[in-house]
Amino acid sequence: MSDSKISELYQQARALQKSHHIEKAIEIYERILSIKPSDKKAHVAIATAFFQLQKYPEAIRHFEELTRLAPLDASPYINMGAIYNRMGEYKQALNVLRKAVQKDKKSADAFYNMGIAHKGLNQLSMAVTAYKQALVFNHEMVDAHFNLGNVYLEMKNHTQAHSSFTQALEISPGFKKARNALKVLEAESVKEQEKRSPFGRLVDETTLRKKGTSISTRALSAEERENDRREIHKLCDEITEITHTIVDDLKKGVNPGLLNLNRCISQGEKHYSELDEAYTVFQKKVKALTDMRKLLEHRMLELRSHEELMKSNSAN
Repeated sequence: MSDSKISELYQQARALQKSHHIEKAIEIYERILSIKPSDKKAHVAIATAFFQLQKYPEAIRHFEELTRLAPLDASPYINMGAIYNRMGEYKQALNVLRKAVQKDKKSADAFYNMGIAHKGLNQLSMAVTAYKQALVFNHEMVDAHFNLGNVYLEMKNHTQAHSSFTQALEISPGFKKARNALKVLEAESVKEQEKRSPFGRLVDETTLRKKGTSISTRALSAEERENDRREIHKLCDEITEITHTIVDDLKKGVNPGLLNLNRCISQGEKHYSELDEAYTVFQKKVKALTDMRKLLEHRMLELRSHEELMKSNSAN
């Protein structure tokens, strides 16, 4: 069969695939492969078609054939990893994705799929590492930011979760899942605050001292003391992390944004076309900074609440 005839078959198959006649498209791809068994393009196309039909083993079979036809190419391994993830076979996914990374050490897609696999195996810290590595090679990968935020949320690291969801929205402002995730995060922070702070208004120690009211601390058991220390360390670490994030946002976001706005305004017509975009970016930076400030306020209130909870009047 001539190359022109095979090209015609490809066009027919693609048209069928586009109009969702997947099984008929597969028949044509199989016909092409019966003529040219080593046609890599046909193997990719038919594997994709099988994936669309959720016939995952058949899709994997063709990607495996591609690993033999193109031994240096990482793509077939990445695709198999994605399919194994979809099947819930996370260990097998990691096996093939490690091979992908051996072929291409800078593949954001490989590390992204590794993040999904580690998350599926409940290896949360390793999932964080994988998603972060994906973002090193493609910082604009919005799904990696979002998935990373969800992992942080599961780890109760609300500071980093907030940062990840915010970055996802900066890249894709219309990303509803990230916006909803931020709302969930805010609701969880409020719940924690209410749980940790049963007081309508916290007692001011300095006022008590002026009135001559004695303040004492009840004796704690070894276990209570250890829990107290752990909770204080956790809150202090989170507060430190938030403050560092705020300083970073000021240095790398708000200040450069102000300078850019000033440049666009001062240089007049020459840069006027950029002003709208510069202002939109600046607004996002200010909102992110405001959100982090609110989070800091919550954490400070939690710390104060915890201290009050651990105190009791000596008369009790």
